[in-house]
Amino acid sequence: MKVTLKQIKDYFKQEFNWNKPISIGKIDNNKEEAICFYNSKRQLSYSPVIGGKSNKSTYIKPITILLRYTKNQDSAEQMAQSIYEFFEERTFFIGEKRIFTMMYTEEPINLGTDDKGIYEYSIEIDLYIGGR
Repeated sequence: MKVTLKQIKDYFKQEFNWNKPISIGKIDNNKEEAICFYNSKRQLSYSPVIGGKSNKSTYIKPITILLRYTKNQDSAEQMAQSIYEFFEERTFFIGEKRIFTMMYTEEPINLGTDDKGIYEYSIEIDLYIGGR
C-alpha cells in the first residue's frame, strides 16, 4: 500500500509539534493559522519498470503544503521557512516505508494574502518512497 496524505500529515503534526488546525485536501479558510497537505497538481510522468510493478523499489509522491499564517508578513515567512527547513533533506519512516524528501523550489512560495489579509505560503515537495 502507498503512503497517504493523512499519514504524512500525522507524521508532521507529531514531529513538528504542530498544535494548530491541520487538514488534508481542504484548508479551513476561517482560521488565521492553519496548514493543509494536498496531493500536488504537478503530475509526474509514469515510468514503467522492466519486469513489472513488483520490481519497482521506489515511487515519487509530489505534495503541496499550504500554510495560512497571520496578518504579519514576517511571522508568516518565518513559519513557512521553518516548515520548509523541517522537510528539507529529511529522511523518515512511515510504517515500513522509507521516505526521502526533495524540495521542488529553493524556498517557500509566497502566495500573498487572501481577502481577509492572511498571508499564505506554498511548499512543494517530492517524496521518494521506498520499501514494500
